[in-house]
Amino acid sequence: MLKENTNVAVVGRAQTGRRLLLGDVCKFTAMAALLAIFVDAVIGHAMLWGNDPYWTYWITDTLLMATVFGLGTAWVGIGLVRGALITAAHMLLLTTYYWSLSPIGLPSQPVWLDLEHTWVTGLPVHFGVYYLGYVTALWIWRHRAARNVEPEHATARLATGGVALAVAIVVGAGLLQALFLGDFPGITWFVMRIAVASAFTIAWWSVAGRDRNAAVVGGITLGFLLVAYGHFLGPVGLPNSEFRLLTAAPPPAEVHWLSYRQEFLIILPTTILLAVSGYLLAGWSRASSVRWRAASITAVTAPTLALVLLGGGVALYTGPEAKTAFVSAEGSASLGGAPSDGGDMASGSATLRMRVADRNARGTPLPPHDLVDIDASISALDGTTYTIHATEPMVAEPRGLFSTWYGVGFDVWHHGRSGIGYAGLPSTESNVAVYALGTVREGEQILATGVPIHVMTSSRPGARLELHIGQTQFQVPGIPGGYLRAVWPEYEGGHDQGLSYAQYAWGGGVLGVLLCFAIAAARREQEQNNGDLTE
Repeated sequence: MLKENTNVAVVGRAQTGRRLLLGDVCKFTAMAALLAIFVDAVIGHAMLWGNDPYWTYWITDTLLMATVFGLGTAWVGIGLVRGALITAAHMLLLTTYYWSLSPIGLPSQPVWLDLEHTWVTGLPVHFGVYYLGYVTALWIWRHRAARNVEPEHATARLATGGVALAVAIVVGAGLLQALFLGDFPGITWFVMRIAVASAFTIAWWSVAGRDRNAAVVGGITLGFLLVAYGHFLGPVGLPNSEFRLLTAAPPPAEVHWLSYRQEFLIILPTTILLAVSGYLLAGWSRASSVRWRAASITAVTAPTLALVLLGGGVALYTGPEAKTAFVSAEGSASLGGAPSDGGDMASGSATLRMRVADRNARGTPLPPHDLVDIDASISALDGTTYTIHATEPMVAEPRGLFSTWYGVGFDVWHHGRSGIGYAGLPSTESNVAVYALGTVREGEQILATGVPIHVMTSSRPGARLELHIGQTQFQVPGIPGGYLRAVWPEYEGGHDQGLSYAQYAWGGGVLGVLLCFAIAAARREQEQNNGDLTE
């Protein structure tokens, strides 16, 4: 056994060098790319931007990252500085690709990214999440070389223990979630997360070991993994209350998603604490042999307290009301037909009252659907008065030609060259934009139901708010030209951007703390392996 451990240690020291063999390059690249895209998903898109760029984005980005990471590692090796340069190269290539060559959302609903999400916040955020994935892979690569080798006869015991630990963590997290949120997540919630946690735990122990440092890093990773699975893939509420045994017809799948505050301010910290505690207890004999230094305790406690304070502030801006907007306008308005007609606008008067809520930012038509409540009245110069009422969000454009943000979008671009809406209108960034289906009346007479209704705000002078009734392919009977458009010079209300700033603050704070921890851990591991720190 002593000879076996010595050989492993020698191989391990060889693997921590700057230059790797081709087989090791492939292993390290796969680990770094998968960790980087995972961090991008859970912190960059879920926590910070609050969007879902569709599954093809993850595949494309992972393949491109594996190519750049692999080629860079083969040429210059591994290390903190080298990794930063390789990450920067990938970030620039990816950003240029999505800015100039391909929109996200292919092949479902292609959407070009705007300047803010591509360059302004895209560059620093993408560098941070990708580099965190790279540094975590670097720490694992260096740490696995120095970890103790498990005896062969313990394989079955460790695998069984990993599954048992996963069950304990998931059951504890589920019960606490039901207690904190007052909503039982459903049996399916436990089954799927036990499968995810079991596979990850066994893989983590085989790669990183079970010592104290591996337990902390693994517990944090598992916490993010479970929450990311729930955010993108695992809604709560299954099975349906109408449990079937021998019935032929299936019951409805009545599922729902958790809110931002519930996911990332309540469930995420709770799950991480449970996972870290469970991993530490599972490797107690190893963890207890290492003394905690005062400096280490301070280094962990100070940023943790900072995150607690930051989370308390973020909680104030992430409630259900944070995704709600009120918009109103009345008085003189310009009236006209479809933007593609190019006709002159006539004078008239119109009133609009609108309350909307963006309740689902994921790439799925599953409930909860966005909330829409629109009431409008338009009076033309000839004395005709049209009333519009809409409460049904347009989850998808009737012909599937473009995205409707599932009904409600805040701070979104559309029209012009965006591929969303009308190419005849200038590209418009709207604080609030809505697509809905409603009813149009002339007096007491119903002209049509299920009519496409579009409301948008803009910053254009004299056209701060627009209401569009009908589409060029879905004309409204009883309205001249089958299309009616009202434009107000001003409006009141709108969407408060406090939620966006809060998400940026929380996601950025978590990313910054984890990145500092990862860099410190990788450097410490290198020091313990007596490697060369001059990079």
